[in-house]
Amino acid sequence: MAAKRVKELTVTTPNRAGMLYQVASAVAKSGANIMAIAGMGVGGGKAKFMLVTNNNAKAAKALKAKKFRVKEGAVAALSLANKAGAASRIGQKLAKAGVNLDYCYGSTSGKGKALLVFSTKNLAKALKVC
Repeated sequence: MAAKRVKELTVTTPNRAGMLYQVASAVAKSGANIMAIAGMGVGGGKAKFMLVTNNNAKAAKALKAKKFRVKEGAVAALSLANKAGAASRIGQKLAKAGVNLDYCYGSTSGKGKALLVFSTKNLAKALKVC
């Protein structure tokens, strides 16, 4: 499958215990499903979660109700075979095309398919390459 442009939510929360629970449970209660998620502390007592859901409008509404800051932006998502070397091949294509990634993350069930999500300043070129 070719990479496609999708919308990602970036959620800013306090950086403390329980934030994964707070974010994930708000999304679950909204009825949206998390397709892929990444999170990290970013300094200043803050954390950021990047997530792709099957219904960003519902997820964002629930997260904003919890007083989290939520932004939506464009990223690329690519379904890959869940086997050794799949991400490497995509990385090689992007490198050969001179596409620099700002970040990437993924999700897998342990069998079948994996989802790779990545952000780049040159999204159009990345989508064409993949």
